[in-house]
Amino acid sequence: MPAALGAADGSARPVGQPELSLVVAVHDVEPWVDSCLASIVTSAPDGTEVILVDDGSTDGSGEVCDRYAAAHPSWRVIHQPNAGLGAARNVGMAEASGDYVGFVDGDDLLLPAYTTMLRRAQHAGADVATGAVQRTDGSRVWRSGLHSRALDPVGEVASLREDLSLIYDTTAWNKVYRRSFLQQHALRFPEGVLYEDLPVTVRALYFAGSVPCVHEPVYSWRTREEGGSITQRRNELANLVDRFAAVRDVDGFLAEHELADLRAAHDLKVLGLDLPLYTSALPEADDEYRTTYLSFVEHLVRDLPEDRRNALPPTLRLYLELAEAGRMEDLVAAVRARRGARAWATDDSRGRLQRIREDLATYRLELELGLVTRRQATRRAAATTTKILLPERLRDAAVGLRRRGAGPGG
Repeated sequence: MPAALGAADGSARPVGQPELSLVVAVHDVEPWVDSCLASIVTSAPDGTEVILVDDGSTDGSGEVCDRYAAAHPSWRVIHQPNAGLGAARNVGMAEASGDYVGFVDGDDLLLPAYTTMLRRAQHAGADVATGAVQRTDGSRVWRSGLHSRALDPVGEVASLREDLSLIYDTTAWNKVYRRSFLQQHALRFPEGVLYEDLPVTVRALYFAGSVPCVHEPVYSWRTREEGGSITQRRNELANLVDRFAAVRDVDGFLAEHELADLRAAHDLKVLGLDLPLYTSALPEADDEYRTTYLSFVEHLVRDLPEDRRNALPPTLRLYLELAEAGRMEDLVAAVRARRGARAWATDDSRGRLQRIREDLATYRLELELGLVTRRQATRRAAATTTKILLPERLRDAAVGLRRRGAGPGG
């Protein structure tokens, strides 16, 4: 078969085959899709095959896709009834012909370093390459803490089996994948669920072995202000059920391959980052949600080593102890007292005295469960009470004085 050079290492691909296919899933993102597609024009390599999957949009998103496809010969649009993100990606992947394939959500942005990531994959002959991520709310831009936690500890190349921090790199769109690799391992996105990325990305990183890592952001991940994102809908039962299913799927895969350390790292990640989102929703949740939550906790802590459990933050340990004991009323009270303002589903209308009473009750629970000493509880309760009673400007001044008084060795 005629071939063309496809990589810096001299590997070949068939003549006429694109080096990259991008599958762009689009559903009701009219305010952002134009910027998304413009970023692909400027940041993807020339000749990239772009497959736009209009997944039953009810706004003008489909028309924007048609306009871009008409202007770019290597672009095309698939219009289909709404089937969900996983199904849209699978449809686009089935149509792709590129050597590598990547995925873009229609409200996000591709960044110039995305092409660097592709070149790194080609040069190494890698099946998967990954890159850092920036976040944006439309007015601000900041580094994704999730992806920094994954990639900051590693060098130019990493392996999930050896670099456990990669378990935090579980989004699909900051990566490129060799298309034949995805086919070889039958990697497709789950359909009809909310958390499509996790089961695919963990398997892909594991099977790929060595993965080139680009530390400059390759992708801009949008946070929507209107509260429509999956994580912002954490109080919905379907959200919790789907998250629990995705976690169990990954844990089952890791257990099947006897990756005990990676399983423990994954469960610690879920305990520290994912579970608190759902814990904060408990006060407003119904009984079915709360029962599902307890099952989720039981799964996560069943095989958690005692030393790792003891190293968890005090508030998280309190929540776990109460959940395991089935003390939902106490757990809800503790969550109501401890959750931050951003976690409240409605405005926090509690007065200062009520906040103090609820906070002191949580310290009594910690004492009862043996999680803190009486001296620790007393000091923390006094500090929290002072913080609640002081006006905000005086609290800020007190914090500043305390920091200066502590000195370098404080």
